[in-house]
Amino acid sequence: MKRFITNSFKGMKILFVSRGPGETGQARALAKFFAKKNLKIIFCLHQEKNLSFLEGDKEFKIFLTPTPEKLKEIVEKEKPEILFLFNSKMWDDGFKKSPPFLKPRFVFGVDSNWLFNAKKYPSYKFVEWADLFFVLFPKKIFELGLKENGGNFVIEKKIREKILPIGFVPSYPALKFETKEKIRKKLGIRANEKFIFSYFSGWGAGHRIWALENMIKAVDLLIRKGRKIKVLYVGPIERSIFEKMKKNWLMVQEKLPAKEYFLILASSDLIFMHQGMVTLAQAISSQVPVICNVSILKEKLPKLHFWEVLPFKRAGVCEMLTKSTKTKTIAQKIEKLLFEKEEREKMKKRQRKIFEAGEKRIFEEIKKLL
Repeated sequence: MKRFITNSFKGMKILFVSRGPGETGQARALAKFFAKKNLKIIFCLHQEKNLSFLEGDKEFKIFLTPTPEKLKEIVEKEKPEILFLFNSKMWDDGFKKSPPFLKPRFVFGVDSNWLFNAKKYPSYKFVEWADLFFVLFPKKIFELGLKENGGNFVIEKKIREKILPIGFVPSYPALKFETKEKIRKKLGIRANEKFIFSYFSGWGAGHRIWALENMIKAVDLLIRKGRKIKVLYVGPIERSIFEKMKKNWLMVQEKLPAKEYFLILASSDLIFMHQGMVTLAQAISSQVPVICNVSILKEKLPKLHFWEVLPFKRAGVCEMLTKSTKTKTIAQKIEKLLFEKEEREKMKKRQRKIFEAGEKRIFEEIKKLL
């Protein structure tokens, strides 16, 4: 039976559709895993700017599909047997209600957020014709987020039955010490300096310029105390802000290819970010302490980003700040996770314990279905 399943899977065409930059990173990680299994991979991107995440990935056929009509063309031409939607809230209500093409053998929604309650938030309806929804965090995080377990999310029973928390995608092994040292040396991080990787995407979550300003002020406080710290910020560059905040300890990079992004992130001593689930997954995979700075972003989704990160905070795998957190408190949190060994190790131990690699589990679940 096992041989039959493996053979039936081999050579299949799989189509990945990704929406934003984070979702492209997730889709790429899963596609890389599937490509190693001799499966034919097709990539469809909503946005041209996401092409940079697939730089050098020769094993994929890549198309731009900014509309359902464009996706229809590719599906009808390539005839994939499996379709992955990163995420399952794509396009308009018509697309969510029924596919504009002959439905492939299996359709999977892949999500790293909690927007499944279409009754409460109608603008976030999901694709109804997906066979299963893979949620990209471990089962423990998923359970901690549910209302009955002290979280904030209520999911309708008929949807809940189609949701499978599967672990982190992308998932990576922690880097070897030698690799970290090589990367840090290339960045100009001295042996006596701590290194913070800071990321704010500016797309789905909006650019958290206020959080970046607060982080800069907090690090300034620590440097005035005599702490030796370097920061690499990755994200949108607003020149006027950086002119005012020019610091010799602050490096700025608008974007990085996916592989380089991870290697630098995993070589840091601390990650300071918004609520991006892909970066958070990489931090936990790499066992790097992390601070998430979240806020109320949209009136129609009150406290969503706060609630998304809260299960991770409750599990002890990240620290969480809000928009109203004072600069002095931010500085204290950064200092604790950079310089207090016991605090660092406590968080890293919890990260190791909760970590689950999602790519292999998704592959195994699909083999079962076949």
